[in-house]
Amino acid sequence: MKVYMIAAALTAAGAPVSSSFDAGKAVPPPPAVEAQHLQAASPARAGGQRAVVDKIVHLQGRRLALCLVRSGSAGMAVLSVPEDSAVPSLPEIPAAEFLDLVTDASGCRPDGEVREVSSRRGTIAISAGLDCTAAGS
Repeated sequence: MKVYMIAAALTAAGAPVSSSFDAGKAVPPPPAVEAQHLQAASPARAGGQRAVVDKIVHLQGRRLALCLVRSGSAGMAVLSVPEDSAVPSLPEIPAAEFLDLVTDASGCRPDGEVREVSSRRGTIAISAGLDCTAAGS
């Protein structure tokens, strides 16, 4: 009875109601997500303009993964926890410390705000844009 009342309320509000909800059936789980390691583009193939570089960095006593993606004079830096880490979230990292790390590792100037990706287990990644116009490479 409760299911039909909810379905009726959603229908009255103009919300789409799936037939599996009306019938009280379980909704199938989403497809599995696969992670793939990106390889850096070779300078010959990319004309020296595109690159993906994965680095392991040590910050606040932790081993972390830093991925630098660059296309021309723009790019992005993403700091995350390596797949084999026993601790699934990042430590508290001040934005200035992260931006200094990005500048040292990439040779580019951080561009824009530092963004966090959070989950139930805490912060799993932080990122910032890169401006590489003065990088010279």
